[in-house]
Amino acid sequence: MDVLDLVHTPLGTSLDTPTVKSLPRSAAPRVSSRVAAALLVCAGLLVPGAAAADPGNPAALPPRRGAPTLAAPKADAAAKDAKRDLTPEERALRGVVVVERAGQPLGLGVALMGDGRILSALSPLGPGNDLDVRFADGSVARVKVGHHDRAWDLALLVPQTGRWQEGLAASSREPVRQDAKILSFTLTKAKVAAVPITLRSHRALLGGDDRPIDNAIEIGSRISPLDLGTPLIDEEGRVVAILGRGCAPNENRPCTPVAFGAPIAAIKGFLRTVPPTAVPPAAWLGIQGVAENSGPAKGVRVLGVHPQSPAEDAKIRGGDPSESDVILAVDGNPVTTPEALADAIRAHGVGEKVPLTLFSQGKYRDVVVVLRAAPEVKAAPAPPANPAELPPPYDPAPAYPAPPARRPPPPQTLH
Repeated sequence: MDVLDLVHTPLGTSLDTPTVKSLPRSAAPRVSSRVAAALLVCAGLLVPGAAAADPGNPAALPPRRGAPTLAAPKADAAAKDAKRDLTPEERALRGVVVVERAGQPLGLGVALMGDGRILSALSPLGPGNDLDVRFADGSVARVKVGHHDRAWDLALLVPQTGRWQEGLAASSREPVRQDAKILSFTLTKAKVAAVPITLRSHRALLGGDDRPIDNAIEIGSRISPLDLGTPLIDEEGRVVAILGRGCAPNENRPCTPVAFGAPIAAIKGFLRTVPPTAVPPAAWLGIQGVAENSGPAKGVRVLGVHPQSPAEDAKIRGGDPSESDVILAVDGNPVTTPEALADAIRAHGVGEKVPLTLFSQGKYRDVVVVLRAAPEVKAAPAPPANPAELPPPYDPAPAYPAPPARRPPPPQTLH
């Protein structure tokens, strides 16, 4: 699902609130051409450095299953939730995260539905990229700032491990209306709770770097600095705005720091400018393979295993067809082509434990691989210069005689 799915269905505190005023400013065997083609198709899975997600749509990511530490609720919680329908507020709480540095909370954020990346406020993050997010089940993932907008105080955080499943979608309703019942989220005693919030109007403010922003949502409730980045949700649990920090202009005196809601239109524009590189690292298995359809089991025959890869750690065998493994399924889902195997691996996040079903030498067996990002391919050093092309060391430049002085041209005779 496209990140913009957060906003295509339809993303100001009290100006004199003391709390708001305290906000800071801030090597496989050679194979046939058919086999080689198959290898190239799944190069992102098989070869180090080529495991990047498709950047065609800068805000699009394939769906992934969440990591065991980041994915679905725990078994007992999931069983309990299955017995009853969650309220919109409870569903929304599953998508709210706490942004931290070294265990200290900085603000809040929201996971994007079907995407796994996190939308938050930029101003609380401060310098440096050593950030973590804490999910609803208490698990923690390292994140990096993939994109930001100082004017609207928005930041897109990219998880470096796993992928959270339970994100929020956007609302199509106008949030500033008389009958609206809008909720915000606040961090209280290390727990996130929903609280009512009042939206006053749309107005012009000054954003980061004193850049003017239009149609910001003015807030009429007290806001804690630790709540910046939280989503504001409507009665259906859908996002109507993200809480950011700005400044209300005053005539003949400095502007007043305020919290405001960045509306859906602003978030649409922000997400449209996300660079193709702002994606989580793609999961890597580390094998080379080709479709195997001739034997008793159909799957992907392993031709080679990359050294120090998840596949090698799981003792997956490649090479001689009489001894190599055929990968039949990933997490219980059959795979019969290298392309299907690549898609199945990319559907998981870095750090996940993924079960594989294998077949070799007439026997089936199951292994568990811990996926990780492909190792970076270091650029080859530049070859040394040919000594024959260099002047001898310490050889002084030859002395050349000075050119003769040019004689002035003879005077022209006037006729």
